[in-house]
Amino acid sequence: MHCLRCHHENRPTARFCEACASPLSGRCVHCGNDLAPTAKFCPECAHPIAHAGASPPLALRIETPRHLVQRILSSKAALEGERKQVSVLFADLKGSMELLADRDPEDARRLLEPVIERMVAGVHRYEGMVNQVMGDGIMALFGAPIALEDHAVRACYAALAMQTSLRDYSEQLRRTQGVNLQIRVGINSGEVVVGTIGSDLRMEYTAVGQSTHLAARMEQLATPGTILMSAATLALAEGQVQVKSYGPVPIKGMAQPVEVFELLGPGAARTRLQAAALRGLTKFVGRSNEMTQMFAAGERAGAGHGEIVALVGEPGVGKSRLVWEFTHSHRSASWLVLESGSVSYGKASAYRPLIDLLREYFKLEPRDSEQRIREKVTGRLLTLDRSLDASLSALLALLDVGTGDAAWEALDPQLKRRRMHDACRILLLRESQRQPLLVVFEDLHWIDAESQAFLDGLVESLAGARLLLLVNYRPEYQNRWTAKSYYTQLRVDPLAAETADAMLEALLGNDPSLGALRKTLIERTARNPFFLEESVRAMHETGQLVGERGAYRRAADRRDIDVPATVQAILAARIDRLAAQDKRLLQTAAVIGKDVPYRLLSVVTELDEVELQHGLAALQAAEFLYETSLFPEREFTFKHALTHEVTYAGMLQERRKALHAHIVQVMEEQFGDRLIEHIDQIAG
Repeated sequence: MHCLRCHHENRPTARFCEACASPLSGRCVHCGNDLAPTAKFCPECAHPIAHAGASPPLALRIETPRHLVQRILSSKAALEGERKQVSVLFADLKGSMELLADRDPEDARRLLEPVIERMVAGVHRYEGMVNQVMGDGIMALFGAPIALEDHAVRACYAALAMQTSLRDYSEQLRRTQGVNLQIRVGINSGEVVVGTIGSDLRMEYTAVGQSTHLAARMEQLATPGTILMSAATLALAEGQVQVKSYGPVPIKGMAQPVEVFELLGPGAARTRLQAAALRGLTKFVGRSNEMTQMFAAGERAGAGHGEIVALVGEPGVGKSRLVWEFTHSHRSASWLVLESGSVSYGKASAYRPLIDLLREYFKLEPRDSEQRIREKVTGRLLTLDRSLDASLSALLALLDVGTGDAAWEALDPQLKRRRMHDACRILLLRESQRQPLLVVFEDLHWIDAESQAFLDGLVESLAGARLLLLVNYRPEYQNRWTAKSYYTQLRVDPLAAETADAMLEALLGNDPSLGALRKTLIERTARNPFFLEESVRAMHETGQLVGERGAYRRAADRRDIDVPATVQAILAARIDRLAAQDKRLLQTAAVIGKDVPYRLLSVVTELDEVELQHGLAALQAAEFLYETSLFPEREFTFKHALTHEVTYAGMLQERRKALHAHIVQVMEEQFGDRLIEHIDQIAG
């Protein structure tokens, strides 16, 4: 029996190494199956194995970024355990044992630790959690313990970041030591259960179904230097990644071949709307009042009276679609349009939206060298106004290009910061003198502090500029501009009933089999256009609808309609942003049912009157619950069935069962001979 730690040859029946006492074989802690000494995953249940013989010991300690630690520890539900939709990522150094076999253990460790560090850095960059380090590789989750609405995209970008970083490190080792290092990565998206989290954030995850198993198989199929992903992950990241299909591939433990894709790079789309545009946008319906007000603001800005228009609404109501329709309107044809936006993982990256705006203005390409960037920026800046030469160093520094300016480099960091803000503001204002300028900043709820500071400064200078600042954000974001006379805020609500029906007609068609379905979808989604579109798309992908968009027909008479994974991710992320006690209250309400009697809720939660009222007020303010009745008894209802279903599905079965039992007990005590009126809650 060969020891993988010290390479000593032991007797075939040995359980521990005679030279270093390392275990030579063992059992899976999850299912008890006998394991081979080289096993990284259990062949029966796919549970990751991290035994001592897996590789030379690492001194590396994984430090979770502080902002992620705070988010996790603030979530009591995450500490107790939940069901989550996540993307699972495995990465390892292929052939590490052969590579490290003849090396001193300390030399091997020095070679391997930077590899693990780069893997971990890629995960943390996109706010994933490394939950296991397994010798020469890692396992990471995106979307747990805190839900992420774009977990699949983040996992893909993290994998690409790992490969880029490892290529640079491998090139260095190739020159100095003649060593070629390559990692392989596998990604799959699905459901997991998050177990107990200790005080040191060491987490235990148990896969529900085959989510982890399939991610591990993706990694094992990958050749060194490649990233493989499942169709489930691609469905969530479509348009935002470039892939190559391997076709259906037989996977051990899977009844049917699984379609496998190689991840090649980021896609052309950066947002869900851009990805949808690549597929073909749904017919634009309604919103005539909002468009009228936006056009009016544009006319005022074009006449030299700068304007801000803010579109505010919940996820999926169509804020980005309104921006798209406005920027692609014939009325914007004579304007210079510059578009940017924040991303969900961008708060820790200063200036990203502003940098993207500058890259668009100066027409910079991803492959441009520093010299080429410097030429483009200098040329356009001086063509616009030679007096802007004073802003050149600040703009180059913001674009991460060497300035060659000793005076700039000697400045205090705070002074550099102020000059970068001023340089961008002056550039935009000067351009607006030459032609009308439309500047778009999307998703301000994710904006970083530095980009926010720049926007605040730009707003103060708008009054006399031919500049329209068009922004959108979710209700939780707050700004300081509302008192400005040139500020217009437009609330974007779900579609009106007749407009939602018109949208569904465009999506589904007029087949007689669809009449009841249209009504059901409108009720389930509360007329949220994104939720409507994704529900139809999911039904087509699962075979419940056949035909083409605009000409579907019902293929199966299933009454239940699954929550689309895209919608589930958005709603779960919103739920996770609630305060711990408010989230727990919402979950208890979900177990009671879509309609929630106040009297029953107050007894089941066992909260005092003040705490319960405060929690309900918070849930109403966030529009998770609506108060539907005051007399004869107060009653609340979930805003739509999707929120109720996602809240309920996120709870562990054990907690659900305990709450159901408690609810039945309370109802028997409280309602006595009127139990028939509450049969739905009892049946749940």
